[in-house]
Amino acid sequence: MEKDTYLMVTVRDINLLCQHFKTYAGIEGQTRRRKITRARRRKGVLEVRTASRDEWIQPVAWIEWINVRGITIRYMEQEIR
Repeated sequence: MEKDTYLMVTVRDINLLCQHFKTYAGIEGQTRRRKITRARRRKGVLEVRTASRDEWIQPVAWIEWINVRGITIRYMEQEIR
């Protein structure tokens, strides 16, 4: 029987991923994902800076990135410290 394993990542880890990989975020209330360049946690709320506009958007439901093998890896908001 397999147990689900969860990996906690920090906002700093997400910012490093943004520098080296295509990184996207799902914004709550929006159906499409947005390409991001940076993330931060402010007053307990996860925010991201979008690539198309120079603005902070919140709240974020998930952040995903595509690794070198082309596999999409998604972190839910509660998995990011």
